[in-house]
Amino acid sequence: MSLPVGDIIRDAFKLAWKYKYLWLFGLFAAGGGSMNFSIPGGDNGSADPVAQAEAMYEWILAALAVIILVGLVVGTIILILHVISKSALIYNVYQIETHGQHSLSGGWDFGVSRFWPMLGLTLLEFLVTFAFVVVVVLAVIVFFVIQTLLGVLSLLFAIPILIAGIGMMRLTWNYADRFVTLETRGVIDALGEGWALMRREWRPSVTMLLVKIGIAIAVAMAVLGIGAMLILPAVGLWFVSMPLAIVYGVLVLLPFAVLIGAYFGTFDSTTWTKVFLHLRAPVYAAAQGAGAPPAPPAEPTPPGRESPPIFE
Repeated sequence: MSLPVGDIIRDAFKLAWKYKYLWLFGLFAAGGGSMNFSIPGGDNGSADPVAQAEAMYEWILAALAVIILVGLVVGTIILILHVISKSALIYNVYQIETHGQHSLSGGWDFGVSRFWPMLGLTLLEFLVTFAFVVVVVLAVIVFFVIQTLLGVLSLLFAIPILIAGIGMMRLTWNYADRFVTLETRGVIDALGEGWALMRREWRPSVTMLLVKIGIAIAVAMAVLGIGAMLILPAVGLWFVSMPLAIVYGVLVLLPFAVLIGAYFGTFDSTTWTKVFLHLRAPVYAAAQGAGAPPAPPAEPTPPGRESPPIFE
């Protein structure tokens, strides 16, 4: 199937800019000052060195435990927001495309209702991608151990294999996310359907992926240029007054980074939702009558209950 890449990219940019409330989902869908620490034994040079070392060891262990605990709590919160935001953003973009009702609260409720299957899909994506990368890297290491020349040759093969493999997995999961959200499929079913759609429509899918990579490179260069100009005043302030530099960073640099991430997170999800709807349009039309657009998902239901699929 031919894919109107230019139209989809243009419309995704416009939609992401027009509906700015989606940026909240897009931000997560994409997931100091002076401090005085009282170190045991630090103020008494005449203390027993052994006792002082033991106290220091205990303090370090306690600090590490606190850091790990805080990291786990923050990481869990970010993961929850990421999972909910993915479905919420896909749902709202779909509603906008089909002229249905869309809102921040409606998207959130729908995201909550699809939390568990989306969580399973997200964790599975991480595990599969991680395992794939580890296997390829270990294979290269083994070849290097056997012989340096074999290692170099294996590296020449490993790099394109990694790029192609991660690209195929990224496309598969992009579509699987939308099968889970818009057609309320289970994790395994959505993954299988995503893989089948990617294989069947690999030409337009790869074309869009390459275009998105090109846009990402261009945007990264532009953001780095603007970011460099914004960072220069912070560097100057750092040598004059550390508190002023921190305030500048919080008021200028942090909002800049957040807004860029939120907008382009929304744009990325919007693009793949539009691609998915375009590729699935014949199936929806056949299921609901020739030329009929897919009916929007039912109104968000309470967590634990699933909305009916788009088509039976």
